[in-house]
Order: sequence, then structure tokens, then C-alpha cells
Amino acid sequence: MSNTASTDIRQYELLYILQPNVEQTAMAELTNRLTQAITGQQGEILGTELWGKRNLAYTIQKYGTGHYVLHRFQMNPAGTAELDRLLRFNENVIRYLIMRDDE
Repeated sequence: MSNTASTDIRQYELLYILQPNVEQTAMAELTNRLTQAITGQQGEILGTELWGKRNLAYTIQKYGTGHYVLHRFQMNPAGTAELDRLLRFNENVIRYLIMRDDE
């Protein structure tokens, strides 16, 4: 069994949309939890962009707008399962997408 899997660091982008009525404290709390999950997997945040409140292309969960947030980070691929769990069970998250950014 090779040891490359444990040191295999990849770059990712995480884009998520929060409910339009979410408070700033809830946004900050989610960002902190995601940052802790990434750094807990020997990862590193490369950048965070708050895109603000935007119209959705189509209605999601009866919402027509949402707060968009983009995180760029690098971490071990095994850690994406924890990010998925955090986002899936957060009631403020309407949609999210974790993408590998290898190019």
C-alpha cells in the first residue's frame, strides 16, 4: 500500500448559496466551521470571496435570491466528506458544490 494517498493535497473550489434572510453571524459561523474542517484535514484556505446577494437562475426551496460565497482551498481529498456533511445538514445552505481545481 503506497503512502501517497495521505500526502496527496489537491486544490478545490467550494461555492455555496445561503438563504437570502440569513444573518451575518450565521454566515460567519458557517465560514469558521468550514475553515476549521479544512485546516483539521491539514488543508489551507487560499481565498474567500463573498459575492453578495444575487438572483438565482431558478427558484430553489422557494427562494429566488441567495447569498453566494466562494472558498478556494487545498486539502487531502478524504476531507471533502466532512465538508459535504457540514453543508448538507446546515439549514441556511440552499445549494453547494465542491469542485476540484487541478488546472
